[in-house]
Amino acid sequence: MNKSNNVQKKKYASSYIYAVIVAVLVIACAVTIALVNKGPSKSNVANIGGENIPVAAKPSYVLPMNGAQVMKDYSGKELQYNDTLKQWEIHKAIDFQAGEDKNVYAISNGTISNIYTNYLEGTVIEISHGNGLLSVYKSLDKEVQVSIGDSVSAGQVIGVVAESMAQELNSGNHLHFEMLQDGKKIDPNNYLSLGEK
Repeated sequence: MNKSNNVQKKKYASSYIYAVIVAVLVIACAVTIALVNKGPSKSNVANIGGENIPVAAKPSYVLPMNGAQVMKDYSGKELQYNDTLKQWEIHKAIDFQAGEDKNVYAISNGTISNIYTNYLEGTVIEISHGNGLLSVYKSLDKEVQVSIGDSVSAGQVIGVVAESMAQELNSGNHLHFEMLQDGKKIDPNNYLSLGEK
């Protein structure tokens, strides 16, 4: 009889443990679903040109300049004429004509990985976005708003455009914008929503 009671107690205990595990899993699933369906939080909002713009939780990309026009698009194969150097060349970047707002914005969350100045490129800021993705902002004013190692968020002002890029001096104030994946230049059009050009 004692042996029978022990067997029943063990069955009851294992049923109880099983029920607790199932209950914990159901609660965990409910919490996960609630978090996924939640609307954008304040941390998922980018302030661009004084306007709060929702940014998705997954990597999202905003334009590097507010209201800027593309003056020279990315070209990985077709030659484009460089009026400053008086030569035809491929242009693995997008040049944005500076408008009234000369601020330059981080296109996505990341870390400032490099800042430097040289004669041909002007002042340059590089942002690492993880997984080998890098955004590069050239022809900036020497006075930048960030330092190497800073974390930045999408839409944060990092600098101001200038005529500092000697190899494109005849283009005036503009942003020379590049993106690299694992050290190779890629087409920024695959990340940015530029609309009609």
